[in-house]
Amino acid sequence: MVVCAIFGGTAFAIRALNLVIPIGGPFVIDARDIPGVVGAVLAGPFGGIIVGILAGLPAKFPIVDVPSYASAYFLVGLLAPRFKWLSGLAVLLGYFVAATIVWQIGLLPSFNLAFVLLAPRMIIVPVQILILYTIFKTIPTIIESIQK
Repeated sequence: MVVCAIFGGTAFAIRALNLVIPIGGPFVIDARDIPGVVGAVLAGPFGGIIVGILAGLPAKFPIVDVPSYASAYFLVGLLAPRFKWLSGLAVLLGYFVAATIVWQIGLLPSFNLAFVLLAPRMIIVPVQILILYTIFKTIPTIIESIQK
């Protein structure tokens, strides 16, 4: 729960402070995915849901962001033990969920338009993957040096 509070709270704060770059429609680029993905990896699938809910709540449209982040972080947390840093790619599910919801509730007239407007947000995914790669490569080394 502490991991969920720290990383979910950080993601919440990034979005609540409106540290974003607008990219069109209801979409923005923000850095809340970084603490969100790291929190999901550390907290596991159900912790990922909690982190995702916290990350999605302060959004302009929480009806879009809460299910998008919760589903993506659940999958990241589920895949992390087996696929390590590649689990960060699972966050892409959230983009499809968001585009579907935006289209279904009528914010945009088609899934394709919603996805095209959402696609620039994916620029943060390589940064997340690099951070996870670094974490999964350095943590075992740090633990080994502490144990010696």
